[in-house]
Amino acid sequence: MSEEEDKHFELFGLKFPIHSKLIIQLTIGIWITLAVILLIGQTFFQYEMTNADIPGGLVAGFLLAYLVSILIK
Repeated sequence: MSEEEDKHFELFGLKFPIHSKLIIQLTIGIWITLAVILLIGQTFFQYEMTNADIPGGLVAGFLLAYLVSILIK
C-alpha cells in the first residue's frame, strides 16, 4: 500500500479513500469538459446561464471527479 491509499476521511462511521493526485487531475479535466459543454449549449442551443451554473458546476465537477477516482481504484 502506498501512502496515498492510507489517506481517508470518515463520515457516519464509513471510511472513504482519498487519492489526491488523481482527484486533482480528474477535477481539472471534468471542469474543462463542463465548460466546453456550457459553451456548446450557449453557442448552438441559445442556452442562457443562470446564477447556479458556475457554483453548481464547480461542486458537481469535484463530486464527479471523486466518484470516478473511487471507481478507477
